[in-house]
Amino acid sequence: MPMLHFYRVADLHTSASLTSRASEIGFEVLASEVCFNIEATAELSVADQTKLQYLLQETFEPHNFSVKPLISAQGDGDSILEVAPRQQFTSAWSTNAVSICSAMGLVQITRIEKSRRYHIKRTSASASPQTFASLVHDRMTECVYPNGIASFDQHSEPEKWTTVPILKEGRKALEQLSKEKGLGYDSQDIDYYMR
Repeated sequence: MPMLHFYRVADLHTSASLTSRASEIGFEVLASEVCFNIEATAELSVADQTKLQYLLQETFEPHNFSVKPLISAQGDGDSILEVAPRQQFTSAWSTNAVSICSAMGLVQITRIEKSRRYHIKRTSASASPQTFASLVHDRMTECVYPNGIASFDQHSEPEKWTTVPILKEGRKALEQLSKEKGLGYDSQDIDYYMR
């Protein structure tokens, strides 16, 4: 069964903090939307799709909801960046949404994950989308989906084993590992591991 996707306009791009920080790294945030990525065990009937749309759309703004993306890249220097929970984890939001669907009789829905999509435009030739991505997602629990979420099945190969040169480099090696992998080690964590 292919994934279902529904889109809703969001105002994530209107955050003064995000706009300012994006500008500092060479980006303008033009628009944003939320994508509901839905996995079901069977095809939904028209009545079930109507129920699901009612659940996901804003009550007073049904025109801001669609089965097709509401934002798209228009030309040079602009792109769509999508971030969502890692596929390995079912988010708490998804668990609640699936429970609500089940209570509404939509028992064929097994997972719903909400991704955030940003329409961004480079204002600097050296601006990197990965740098912008670090502003809008938690690297520990979320990741960037360059082509959107097509499936909740894992397809990526695990990272190769590496050695952390603690005996040679000490604290610096752990600090670098924390930064590279988004582990969020603070000085207490590093002190603990250095004992």
